[in-house]
Amino acid sequence: MPKTPSSHNPSVQTPPRRGRPVVGVCEPIAPEARAWLGERCEVIDAGSEPSDEALARSQGLVVRTYTDIDAALLARAPGLRVVGRAGVGLDNIDLRACADAGVRVVHAPEANAGAVAELVFASVLRVVRPMPRVTGAMDADAWRELRERSLAPAQLEGSTLGVLGLGRVGRRVARAGAALRMRVIYHDILDIPPAEREGGVPVKLDELLGQSDVLSVHVDGREANRGLIGEQSLAMMKAGVVLVNTSRGFVVREDACAGFLRQNPGATAILDVHAEEPIGERSPLLGQTNAVLLPHIGSATRGAKLAMSWVVRDVVAVLRGEDPAHEARGS
Repeated sequence: MPKTPSSHNPSVQTPPRRGRPVVGVCEPIAPEARAWLGERCEVIDAGSEPSDEALARSQGLVVRTYTDIDAALLARAPGLRVVGRAGVGLDNIDLRACADAGVRVVHAPEANAGAVAELVFASVLRVVRPMPRVTGAMDADAWRELRERSLAPAQLEGSTLGVLGLGRVGRRVARAGAALRMRVIYHDILDIPPAEREGGVPVKLDELLGQSDVLSVHVDGREANRGLIGEQSLAMMKAGVVLVNTSRGFVVREDACAGFLRQNPGATAILDVHAEEPIGERSPLLGQTNAVLLPHIGSATRGAKLAMSWVVRDVVAVLRGEDPAHEARGS
C-alpha cells in the first residue's frame, strides 16, 4: 500500500487556541488534513460560493476545483492572506489579482500526477482490451464464442503513444508507455532535457497528431491552449486513434470532436474533463458510442485526495509568516 504523509510535523508547533487565524474550507478535503488544520486554526465551512460573512472572517481559504478566486471575491475578503488550492492546476485562481491584493497562493503540484496517469492507462486498456466477464456456467460453444468475440484487434506493445505536454503527468504517462514497450513520442513548448524525457522522442505537433495511435493530452491552462484540439488538429489524426484528455476541458473543441468521431467510428475519445461541468444536455458528445465521458475523476483516489489536502500545511506556514513549500506566483 502506498504511504501517506504523516499528520505530525515536528517543525510546526500547535499555536495557542486563543486568537487563532480563521481558515475557510470551500470544498471538502481529507478528514486527516482538516483535523490537522483544526488544531492550528479556526476552521469554517465557507462553501464553493463563499458568503460575505465567511470571506470577511477568513485569513485563509482552501479551495479545490469549483471555487473561483477572482478580483470580485478578493474585494469581499479584506483580511485574506493566503489561498490554498488542494490540487495542481490553478485555472480557477486569478494569480495576478491575488498578487495585486497581497494574497499568496499555494498548491500541491506533485499530489495527483500518479493517479491521473493511472486513469489514462486504465481507460485506454478498457478500449484496447475489452474484457467480458463470465457470470455463469457456459457450454463449450458459448465459451468458444465469447473468446472469439474478445479478440482485440490491436495491442499497446508496438503501437505509438503520443504525449502532448511532457510535464509532471505527461512524463509518468510516457514512462508507463515505454514500460509497455510502446513507441513514445511527445511535443512540448519547452526544451525538455534528454534525462527527463522518459524514453520519449520529441517531434513537431503535426507529427505527433499524425503518428499517434494513442494520444494523451497534458497541457496547462494558458489561453493559447483553448480549442487546441479542433477540426484542424483532429483532421491530422489516425482514423482509429484513441484520444485521451485529462488536462482541461476547453482544450478539446467538443463539436469538432463529435464530428470526428462520427466520421471515424474506429476512433475513441476518452474525456475526463469537459468544457461544461457537470455535462449539460446540449453536449454534442452525448450519445456518441465512441466517446467515453468520465466525471472528472483523474485524481479520485484516496491517496491523491489526501496528498492534495495537505496543502493546508502551506496555508498554515503562510499564516505564520513562514515560507511555503509550493507557492504559485502570477506573472
